[in-house]
Amino acid sequence: QVKVMYTPYIGDEKRDVVEYTSLGFLGCAHTMMTYTRCMDSVLCVPLMIDVTIWCDYLARKDASPTQVGRATAYLFKVPEGGAKGVDPGFHKQMNELEEVLQSVSGAEGGSDNDVIEKGVQEGIITKEQADSLRALMKK
Repeated sequence: QVKVMYTPYIGDEKRDVVEYTSLGFLGCAHTMMTYTRCMDSVLCVPLMIDVTIWCDYLARKDASPTQVGRATAYLFKVPEGGAKGVDPGFHKQMNELEEVLQSVSGAEGGSDNDVIEKGVQEGIITKEQADSLRALMKK
């Protein structure tokens, strides 16, 4: 259950408690709890950088505003504009991003590795990040 409450006293500060349970050694449950406290605006900066990088890349590829909206929908709580109607599920949003990347690069049905390699060539991600993505895809 998620509850978001605005408390004027703390203003821009964001506080949250997350409980994550997974299977640990010998199938035993492992629960980790974190408490986070920081300024909401500070949390947005990495997302702002990602949006800037994607918008720059897609502008250089002459992507339409609708394509840009759909490709960056995963970065927003409530996608607007061209991203309206994009399924809010993260994996569906990643598929939207991949489809837009394939369409602007002219790739027809390229593999995940092709899209990742294109990201490295265009300077969107580092080689180390690409290797990590490929490792995750093998699991």
